[in-house]
This record gives sequence, structure tokens and C-alpha cells, in this order.
Amino acid sequence: MRLLWIAPALGAALLLGAAAANTPILAFRSIEPGEWQLRALDNSEPVKKLCINDAYDLIQLRHPGAACSRFVLNNEAQTATVHYTCAGTGYGRTTLKVETSTLVRIDSQGLAGRSPFQVALEGRRVGACAQQAAR
Repeated sequence: MRLLWIAPALGAALLLGAAAANTPILAFRSIEPGEWQLRALDNSEPVKKLCINDAYDLIQLRHPGAACSRFVLNNEAQTATVHYTCAGTGYGRTTLKVETSTLVRIDSQGLAGRSPFQVALEGRRVGACAQQAAR
């Protein structure tokens, strides 16, 4: 008898997971594309500049450009948490909190290659991307 309810429950969980992976992230709607400056809150890393066309670039900072599967754990207007897995290169869990359209807080941890990472960053939009300005 127990097996009769396990299959539908497992199927529902898989469907919810697939839906969560394809759900638009609400917090991304207010993030402006352009050149962003990322600064570690504890100054443990040098300041980094990135051209952000897609807010997902702020989620996979330790796995840039990698084709990763994503699972949205929290999806609110100002805050999103995404777990992602990149086959063969690692995984991460990132929480992005939108303060304004040009200021975000990023907390990320996971495994890149064979090294664990944990970082808290402030992201600030500083202008248009150099490529966009040249057009």
C-alpha cells in the first residue's frame, strides 16, 4: 500500500522541481544591465568589474559561462536564492538581495573545481558596458 502513494508523490516533486528551474526570477526584473563592480564585503578579493547583460551572471560568479542546471529555492520580489550544479566543475548556492536597481548584495558558497568557496559581495552598477558604449 505504501508504494501506491510514493510514485505520485515522487512524480509531483519532480514536476515541481522542473517548474522551479524554469520559473522567471522576480528579483531579476529590477536589475539594470550594464557594467557592475563587485566588491567583497570583507575585502578578501580584489574589486572585479563585469558586463552584466543577464542577471543570471550574478548567480554563477565562480562558474562563469558554464552550462549549469539551476533550481530556484526562494523567489521573491527583492530576494532570490538559486542552487546550481555544473557537471564536472562544481556547484553553488547563491542568494541575491536587490537593494535598488543598481545595488545588490550577493552571498554565494559552493565548490568550484575541487575548492570550496564562500563569499559575500556588494554589486554596484557603475555605467554602461564598454562594448555598448562603443556602438
